[in-house]
Amino acid sequence: MADLRIVSYLPNPRLYKATIAARYSGATLEVVGAKPPEMPGWLWDYDARPIDEAERDTPELERFARTARRGFQGKLYKTDRFLEANPFGDIPAAFGDDGALGLFESNSIMRAAARLGPNAAAICGDTPLEQSRIDAFLDRTLLFARDIQPYLFSAGKPDAAQTHATMRDTFESYLAGIERALSTSEFIAGSALSLADIVFACELALLSNEGRFLEQLEESGLEPLMPRLPEYEIAAAHLGRLAAEPNFAEDLGPYFARMGVAN
Repeated sequence: MADLRIVSYLPNPRLYKATIAARYSGATLEVVGAKPPEMPGWLWDYDARPIDEAERDTPELERFARTARRGFQGKLYKTDRFLEANPFGDIPAAFGDDGALGLFESNSIMRAAARLGPNAAAICGDTPLEQSRIDAFLDRTLLFARDIQPYLFSAGKPDAAQTHATMRDTFESYLAGIERALSTSEFIAGSALSLADIVFACELALLSNEGRFLEQLEESGLEPLMPRLPEYEIAAAHLGRLAAEPNFAEDLGPYFARMGVAN
């Protein structure tokens, strides 16, 4: 039995925080999901699955119908058990103890994937202070991560310039901090690879999806942000080192190639 079962759309760099962490920690994961356009046709549950055509429009299914609020549109089908485990109702969502315990938010799911394995200390820190320093980088990365999806979703829309300006400022602030951290240590949080390095790579991978919207950015007179990564030489070099790690490349290989850091 897997230590965690995770329901997510695929591919998803934020899911990959957990899968990368699990490879280092030795935890076992079961990932269930499909491409984003297919997920509205799934029943979201611990036993998540595609909805059979015969079930559609039946009272049994309609009682699980919910209005999508973020990322998806229209109706989504979420069981009561899913919403009890994850009160916010989004994905990725993780389940332990045969579905009795729910986890949400990608950083928390990643922490669980790290802690449940026998080699947890290797990426979580050996002491409370080391663990707290790693947590500080995870918290700071959340500020960076918060602006990515609104920026990507705004491509070609009236608010594109405003969200681009917000994302640009956040990008500059975050990368400058990572650059300073790496100027005095081998890895982001210290002398060993940690969860801080994992979230760094995964959130940049998510931001690299702006490459799908280059035409809309150009039409709005806006410059893509990822081509500016080489301005932060130490951070860019570190991303290249992570790209050479098999535990990262298994999930993020296509993203590293898009960012021009794949070996």
